[in-house]
Amino acid sequence: MNPNSHFILMALLAVAGWAFSFYFLRVLDGKMNPSAWWIPTVFRMSEGGCQILVETTYGRILGKPNAFWGNLYYPFMLIIFGLSGAELIDRSLLLIPVLFAMILSLYLLWGLYRLRTLCPACFATHTVNFLILILAWRTL
Repeated sequence: MNPNSHFILMALLAVAGWAFSFYFLRVLDGKMNPSAWWIPTVFRMSEGGCQILVETTYGRILGKPNAFWGNLYYPFMLIIFGLSGAELIDRSLLLIPVLFAMILSLYLLWGLYRLRTLCPACFATHTVNFLILILAWRTL
């Protein structure tokens, strides 16, 4: 697989990550039903469980829900992927935010484990971050 294919896959994954973050935040704000038609059933938030996470130390960064930051991170990464794919910036630079996101995902997964909570939308987002990391690493 050539590096340009990796950038296309990373962009698609970033769109999926943004969709999960958008969904989580809208459900959290009460502006969307957890059973939204466009989210596959396996990724839907459970009643109570996922929302409770936001009230813990694992559920917020700088006072904002993690999904808030995802709504900024994934569009930013789409720009970075485009610039890296067009060779306008050094490809190794994209590893910085990707590694940061993966470290944060590991911390949040630890939180899910400690709280004994299953959150399908969270697992989906962490999987997206892991796949982006693998693809980013392979573009070097």
